[in-house]
Amino acid sequence: MKYIKLLILSIIVLGVSCNSPKKDDTSDIKDELALLDVKIRKEPKNADLYYARSKVLLEKGKIKESLMDIQSAIDFDKKNVKYYVRKADILFASGETTLSFAALQEALKYDKKSTEAYLKTAELALLLKDYDKTMFNVNESLKIDKINPTAYYLRGWALKEKGDTVHAVQSYKKAIELKPDYEEPFEELGMLYALKGDRLAIDYLNSTININPKNLNAMYALGLFYQEHGMIQKALDTYQNILTIDPNHADVLHNVGYINLVEKQSYQDALTLFTKAIEADSNFLEAYFNRGITYEKLNDPKKAQQDFHKVLEIQPNHKLAKQHLK
Repeated sequence: MKYIKLLILSIIVLGVSCNSPKKDDTSDIKDELALLDVKIRKEPKNADLYYARSKVLLEKGKIKESLMDIQSAIDFDKKNVKYYVRKADILFASGETTLSFAALQEALKYDKKSTEAYLKTAELALLLKDYDKTMFNVNESLKIDKINPTAYYLRGWALKEKGDTVHAVQSYKKAIELKPDYEEPFEELGMLYALKGDRLAIDYLNSTININPKNLNAMYALGLFYQEHGMIQKALDTYQNILTIDPNHADVLHNVGYINLVEKQSYQDALTLFTKAIEADSNFLEAYFNRGITYEKLNDPKKAQQDFHKVLEIQPNHKLAKQHLK
């Protein structure tokens, strides 16, 4: 039997999100776009208006139109570094990584002391796993501004990826020292301490959640830490907080099901939760396997075998599922 361990992923916040907007946000974006259209018709040479509209268009997933707008902004004001940084984001979102970095080099041509351009270069290099390039650009930015918290955060992440967790922790803590409400380094520290089994993880993850009460990644990591260290009620409370925000969180539904199966022997509740997890993720291997175990506990071997066969459809070499089918 298994429960789902956290996939430890670093989270970086780009200057512009490349994700599709949430449904609740679409009407606001539409209104904002319409307002900008009117303003641009009145001031067709206002570079900042094109810059603003490029952001909204990118959030709508209209990369081509967004790129056209940011190029218009640059045409009207060629020396404005923030326009090149936005252009780099748009090009990166479209997969044009070489052109993205070229835009940032163009920005540095106009302002050799632009920490914004150096840090955006570091950020994009980090996403491409070019850690040496990240470190170089972070260090260049720190020569200009020694107290920039983003620089220390990016350096911490690059160091962590290079395997130097000791210095990564130092960099994350420096970022927090400079910006006490900096969510991402708190979260990273929580994840690192959780991997080590260190209870400092609880403090850092709780701090992350205090800064952003809707950070489901941090909440899940905290619930999982509680679960792995025998603090079952705290785990359940944390998982319930997640389900209040996202009732279809498959991993949480599965883990609460696992607790009901193993810790509480509440097999009917476990069955319900595993089924909900499968409804949320139709290829959830662990949920099928553990539901199969639950059916065995409920003396329903036929349904148990159906779930074990489903496990083998997903992963043909699953040894435990094969054992339960013998």
